[in-house]
Amino acid sequence: MSHSSARKKVFNTAMPLAQRASHARSCANHVANRLGMTRSELLIKVEKESGSNLESPLTEEELMNAFNYMESL
Repeated sequence: MSHSSARKKVFNTAMPLAQRASHARSCANHVANRLGMTRSELLIKVEKESGSNLESPLTEEELMNAFNYMESL
């Protein structure tokens, strides 16, 4: 799946939060590749810098906070 199509699904509030988080982690693969790091390294960086966990966000706000931070990289 492309970054663009996965990104659209992250913003689809009609989908369950867990499914949207899964699409966000798919985007993490693309972002990590562009930054020259592993997905795991990126997810750790996102959590450390944003304070939000992209692996298992508990709220809409946590998901979007982590995702938007990741996208800003």
